Order: sequence, then structure tokens, then C-alpha cells
Amino acid sequence: MYLPTSLMTKKCLFLLLVWLVSFRAYSVPKIVFRNNCITQCASCDKGVNPDMATVFELTEHFPTGTTFLWDFGEPAAPGDRKNTATGVHQYCSPGTYTVKVTIQSPVAGTPPLILTEKVIIGQLPSIYLGKDTSEVKKTICLGQELVLNAFQKVGRPSYPIEVLWYPKGQTTDTIKVRESGCYSVKITEPQSGCSAEAKMQIEICGETDPNQVLLKAPPAWYFGSSAGVKFDNPDNPTPTTGRINVPNGVAVMADVTNSIIYYTDGQKVFDRDNNPITYPKDPTALINGDISNSQGVTTIPKTSCKGCQSEYYIFTLKKNTAGENQIYYSIVDMKLNKGKGGLSVINQLLSPVPSSERLLASQGGSGFYWLITQDANSNTIRTFKVSDAGISAPTTTSPSGSTSLTSSAGYTKISTDWSKMAVVIPGPPTNKLDLFDYDASGEGKPTYLTTLNLGASPPTIYGVEYSQDKKVLYVSMQGDGKSIHSQILQFDISKNNADSILASKRVLLDTTAKIGALQIDPVYNTIIFVAIEGSSTLGKITQTNGLLSSTDNLKRAKFEANAVTFPTNVTSQLGLPPSIPSPPTPSSPPSITQSCEGTTFSYKVDKKLCDPLNNDKIVWKIYKTILDPFPTNTGLTVPINPAGTIQYTYEGDVLKYKFKEAGKYVITAAISNVCVKDYLLDAQEFNIQIMEPLSLKDEFNSICKDKATVKLDKLPPQKSLLFEWNTKDKTPDITVPNPGGAYSVVVTDTLTGCSVTKKTQVNFLTNEYLFPKKDYFICMDDQNPQALLQIAGNIRDFTFTWAPSASITSPLNVNYAKINRNGSYQVELKDADGCLTTNSYTVPDKCEPLIFAPSIFTPNGDGKNDTFIPVPKNPSRTQIVNVQIFNRWGEMLFSKQGSNSAELAWDGKFNGRLVPPDTYAWIIQYQSTPENFPEKGVLTQRGAVVVAY
Repeated sequence: MYLPTSLMTKKCLFLLLVWLVSFRAYSVPKIVFRNNCITQCASCDKGVNPDMATVFELTEHFPTGTTFLWDFGEPAAPGDRKNTATGVHQYCSPGTYTVKVTIQSPVAGTPPLILTEKVIIGQLPSIYLGKDTSEVKKTICLGQELVLNAFQKVGRPSYPIEVLWYPKGQTTDTIKVRESGCYSVKITEPQSGCSAEAKMQIEICGETDPNQVLLKAPPAWYFGSSAGVKFDNPDNPTPTTGRINVPNGVAVMADVTNSIIYYTDGQKVFDRDNNPITYPKDPTALINGDISNSQGVTTIPKTSCKGCQSEYYIFTLKKNTAGENQIYYSIVDMKLNKGKGGLSVINQLLSPVPSSERLLASQGGSGFYWLITQDANSNTIRTFKVSDAGISAPTTTSPSGSTSLTSSAGYTKISTDWSKMAVVIPGPPTNKLDLFDYDASGEGKPTYLTTLNLGASPPTIYGVEYSQDKKVLYVSMQGDGKSIHSQILQFDISKNNADSILASKRVLLDTTAKIGALQIDPVYNTIIFVAIEGSSTLGKITQTNGLLSSTDNLKRAKFEANAVTFPTNVTSQLGLPPSIPSPPTPSSPPSITQSCEGTTFSYKVDKKLCDPLNNDKIVWKIYKTILDPFPTNTGLTVPINPAGTIQYTYEGDVLKYKFKEAGKYVITAAISNVCVKDYLLDAQEFNIQIMEPLSLKDEFNSICKDKATVKLDKLPPQKSLLFEWNTKDKTPDITVPNPGGAYSVVVTDTLTGCSVTKKTQVNFLTNEYLFPKKDYFICMDDQNPQALLQIAGNIRDFTFTWAPSASITSPLNVNYAKINRNGSYQVELKDADGCLTTNSYTVPDKCEPLIFAPSIFTPNGDGKNDTFIPVPKNPSRTQIVNVQIFNRWGEMLFSKQGSNSAELAWDGKFNGRLVPPDTYAWIIQYQSTPENFPEKGVLTQRGAVVVAY
């Protein structure tokens, strides 16, 4: 090491040493870094994103006023943080870079402190296990074996790499699989620590468990002095024993099936069977967590870029030489130790900034989480995004109005729906509680709402938890376990008003015992469990939504002291583990989906049973029943009494059915493909509401009003109906003004999508329309004289009365009258509104002109039928004007005009001689008499007559 000798140099060195001592850095700080790998999920190909950048931290926290200037060994890039204690830079190319930071003290004359560090930015080739990068799922038949090869598509790198498979921890290039579940391979380059992953989700066709390869266990907690509970019955968990002895915070991690994977007190880690999970490079090494912190350990899934969920962060707090908490992380890798798990990373500094005693994990959006901390003696909240790109640099917020933590013991809690956050601020002198809204899916930042002043300390505020519906808050006030009592307080937080919330305060429990954490159960989020220091039991709060101020005692929250009783020498302490979910497995069995077109329901299976295998056959059945509340011994959901309730069976891809009756129905689908035959899906229950007998009259008629009400009849009972008229109205009935017209309505059940369309015609009728001008008559010459008097339009909405009844042969209350005599007739018409109108009909006796002509005559002079004589049917109604006779060549043989039939007779002669026997054409012209139909004029009739001898 170079030792300066000049006086000025010695002075600068002295000032530098004074400065370092001033912030308790008794050794020169170092640069540490994370996220130094370019991966498929963190590369410049995805654009500039600080979440994917390399993060540089200093191992010491510097005083306020210190300035920083980072040089990342290459030109600056968008999104860089160059002038903060935490440096951030996104590298686009692998290689070795020299990173330098210049730190300038706020003390005048102090020389800058310059630190350097070499960082290897690594990048491995992308690997994949399918036929291409998009194939991440394969389906096999039961008993079939599949070989997965890490380097089948991408050649093995020439440089040294390590291969590790999940879930069994194999280190070979290939593995054979026969069970369903997620399989992945991770190849790591040891020098940079960078890796690449690939996964394959294996599904066994017809298997109900998508994670058969995982060992199942009930959710469980471990805490206190060897205490544990298993949530095999969530309402009444069973006691068990663990291997930690910790006064305060603990953490557990569960897999996608909610089975516990491991638990930790921040120093030791144990698997579900109480076996230690250790650091392979030094099995005796401990995680550096300080177990005196109230909430000093938490765990979060280390989401994978392209692999299965197999790694997890454990975040801890370790005190530096000044007694300040600093944040560290370790990594549990369940691929290690042949799939039993190990610590792959241990005690890496995350942030040197002095922190409160609380580490809080939160679910974020899709594929990421949040780590939330609060600075010591401050209201500054730090939020780290934990994603498949790593742990980001923190964002900070100091919510206006919120309270600084001077005593950092106690708990911070986020509701189970990740929408609310509560921060306890213990006294002395005063206990307070800050309430926030929380944005988990956005930036993970809290929004301050209000502060509750809970009075002097002691007792001291410690634990906090939200009710199932998030409208009630429970707070534990911690006594000394002797003379100062502990309490559990209840607050109604449905209104965001401090005075209102404080006024709702009720005491659920008052005890000499020392109460610690409050934690809602990890299964149904309905019961809050209560930690009691040194107790052989665990308390619980039930009916958590029930206010103690309720007049209904059955609905009030209740406390039970002995919810769980532990074995001898096993006790609870002050801490309980929060729940953080693992990323869900992206797999679920097919289900039946319902749609409706018109009034016909359609049912489909929403996907292939064993994708990519086709559903070759689907057999559907409809039952008029409900689901059996008890599954079969194989876990299948079935209908009650299927044999006695079956309604319909159909084979095909889509079931279409028009229900005749509303009610509950159960539908089943049995699928066949190349692997399985008649594989029965879980039965599904549907509450069917039908649109019938909804109706709309075809026609609405009115004769006296200028508005009409058009109303649907026999509406179905469901409340989910939507009405859409062609008038844009949205109601079951509409008012139509004159002149009316054509109207239609579409009625849709918004729950099912079923719809019906109804149409109608609205008419505002006048006498001119109802009684159009028409000349009626009746011919009394007919053997059965008859005439029809008709009213125009439909008979709907009207009543009719005809008179006189003596000559009317039809009913008197219809829109027509059949009469058998000439004369005068009247009709009275009444509409639905009671309006009346009348009309009179005059029907004269008039007959159409008609003639008769013989078809043969014999002009042989025997005095019988010697002439062709046409005659009118009734001479008083018809007059013959002219008769003409023609032979077959069109030659006119006879033509005569006359006023009577005798004058018009033809004697069969032409030019005085009898015509030969033959058929002869005739044309007769005639007309009506003036009393009948003179307007018809002269009429012509043609025919033929045979002359015979």
C-alpha cells in the first residue's frame, strides 16, 4: 500500500478517516451488486427497464449530504442512477466491466473516496425442452415415459457449466419422467453465477392432480418454542412440533398446492419434515437474521424466468456495529440436495440503509412480488420489486401525514386481498396506528389515509390484522404479562374517518397474559390466531366480520383462548408467520361453459382434456337435480340421484338444448381420446331461467286516443332482464304516440345471454279505415241468399255488436256479419280503452245479369225444340240485346236484335234453307236492367249449340 508523506496529503488522509468514523465505517466500504445476468427475461431486447438492470449497493450507509457519482464501465444508458447511493445500470452485452463510484463527503476539504469493483455480466445460451421455445407443455398417457434433454435443441456450451434439474435434483443432461408436474433444468456458469433455464409441464391425460410429482402436506405454521400447527382442518388445526425456538418473527413458504415447503426463524431453515436445509459449502453456517426483531424475517418466491418455481428468497435483518438493522437476503433452492433443498446463496447485503424491525412481503401483479421495509426513525417506506429479473433497486415514499417509527417493534400488516396496509407505531409515549390504501398490482406503494391515536403506552401496540371482509381491524395491545394487562381491540374501519373509527373501539379481550402477533389463517382467511407469550395454547378470533357493537350476539366476533393446545414443553411466543402465496400452476382441468342463442342453451368443454390430444368424443347428459355435496371416493363431483333425474343424452362437440322448465339442472360431459375412454369431468350445476312464456300482442288498436301503452305480458321472474326497444327505451312497456307503426323489443337475460325478439303493430284507427266505402248487395233470387259485411283490420282489442239479429246468420260479436236478406244493418265497435264507434250498412236486393242458352236443338218441324232461343234467368234483371250464329268457318248465319226472346229465336235456317247438322258458335250480348247493375253496360257471352235432326 502507498503511504503519503507530504503534510497536505496527511491532512487529507486525516479528514478522510474522521469522515469514515463519523458514519461508523471502520473499514473501507465495498461495492456489492446483484442482477448481473442477461437472460431471456432481462435483456435489452425487451427495452430499457430499471427492473432488469444491475443494481450496485455500498456496504455502508453514508451521512446526509454525501454525493455519489457512478461510472459503470461503459457509456451511460437511459434509466441509469448515477448520482445516488444505489447505482443502477442496464448492460446489453456480456463481459467484464470495471465499476467505479466517487463518494464526496459534505465536510469541506475532505478528499473524495473512490471505490472500484469488477463485475462479470454473464449470458448463457437460451435452452428449451420442447420442439421449439413455445412448447412448454406435453401430454402423455398413463404409464408412458418421456425423456427430457437439456441440450437436445441447443448444443452444450464448451465452457464449464453445472446442470441441475427440478424437482429431483439430477445433475445429468437428460432425465426420464413418468409423473405429472413441472420439470425444469438450470445450467449455470460458475464464474459469473449466471444461468439459463427451461421447463416442461408434464400432464398425464385423465389425471386429476396436475402436480403428482410434488409431495403433498397440509399447510402448517412453525413458531415460538418448538410450536407448530397443521391446518388439515382449518377451523380447528392440530398441534405439532417444530425445531425453532424464537421469541418473535418467523416465516413459512408453501407451494402451489398450499403444502408447506420450509419454515425459518431467520437463522435456521427446516423442511416440512423438520430436517435442516443448509448451505452446502458450509453446512454449519447460519443465516444472519436477528431473532430479536419483531418482524425481522420474511420469505418470497424467487420467480423463474423460464423454469419451474423452485427457488425462494429469505430476507433478514442483521445489526451492524452501530446496532442498526440492515437488510440481507439468502436463497433456498429446492433443486439442491437431490430435491430436498439447500441454501444456494447466503447473507447477501440488499440495503445498508438502517431499517425498522419489520420486513413485509406482498403479492404483486402477475409473476412478481414486493418487499416492503420502513427506514428506522422515519416514515420513509422502501419498496423492492422481486421478479424473474431479480431484486430491483428500491423506490421510496414518505406519505404525507404518516408517522415516523421511533420504536420499530411491532407489526406492519397488509390485508389478504393486498388492498390495505396498517402500520403500528408503538409508544412510549403514545401508541398510534397508521392506515393506508395499498396498490399491489401497480407500483407497490401505500397511500396514507389516517392516523389513529390509541393513547399512552403501556400497554404497547404490537399486532394488527384485518377481518375476512377487510372492514374490521383487530389490534393487540401488549402488557408486561404481569400487572399491566394486554388487550385485543376491535375497530370498524368501513368509514375512512379517524373519529368514527376511534368511536367504534371495543375490547374483545382483556388479560394478564402477554399478547403478540395476530395472524389470519392461511387456508380460508376467516379465523385470526393470537400468539400468547409462554402459553401452551394458541388463541383464535372467530366471526371476524362481526362487530362487538352488534345487537345480535350470534354475529359478534368471539375469542377462544384454547384454540390449539401444544404438547408439554412446547409454547407460543410473540410471533406468527404471515402467508405469501407461490405462483399458481398454469393448469386446470376442462370445465363446461354455458352460452345461449335465442332461447336455446349451448354447452361446450372450454378446452381439450389433454391438449394437444383432440377430444374425439363427448357424451353429454342433463339431469333435473342438484350436485351431490359429497364427492365420490375419487374426488369426482356428481349429481344427486342421476338414474332418476336424467333428462337428455347427446353425443357431439356442442350440446344444444331448449329447456321447457326453469330450475336447477346438472350437466355432465364424458370425454374420450387416444389415452382415455369416457373420462368424466366434474359435474356442473346450472340455474336455468327460461324466457317463456313472455309474450307481446301482435297488434295494438285504438280508435279514440292519441297514445297507446305497449306492454309485455307474462314476464319471466328473473331480475337480470334487459329490454331494448327499437325506440331506444329500456323498460318492459313503452308509450307510443299517434300515428303508431311497427315496434319491436329484444329481451335479454344478461346472466345467460338468452334473448327473444317480439314484434307488434300499433294502429290508431279511423272510421275511414275501419269501414271503407263499399257497395254491398244481396241477390234474393239465389236459392240461399247471402252477403258478407266486413270490418277492416284485426279483431284484436275490439268488441263488436251487430243488429238486427234476425237476418244475421253469423255470431254478433265478430268483425263481420253474414246476412240473408236485403235491408239496413248496424254495428257498434268498442276498443280496449272503452271508446265507441258505429256504422250502418244499406244492403239492396240486386242480382247479376244472367242468361241461359240451349246446347242442342232439332229444327225438324216436329214442333219440339225446333228453335234456338236464349232466355234471361230473370227478365226483370236481365235484357238480351243481340244474338249471332256462326258456322265453323266463321261465316255469320244469323244476327238479330230484339226486346224479347221470341224475336231472338233462330230456326236453324240460313238463306231460307236448314243448315246441315253440326256445331255452331253463338255470341249473345245482354245487359242488366236499370234497377240492378246498369253500370256494367253490355255484356258478351260466347258458346256453341249443336244442330241435330
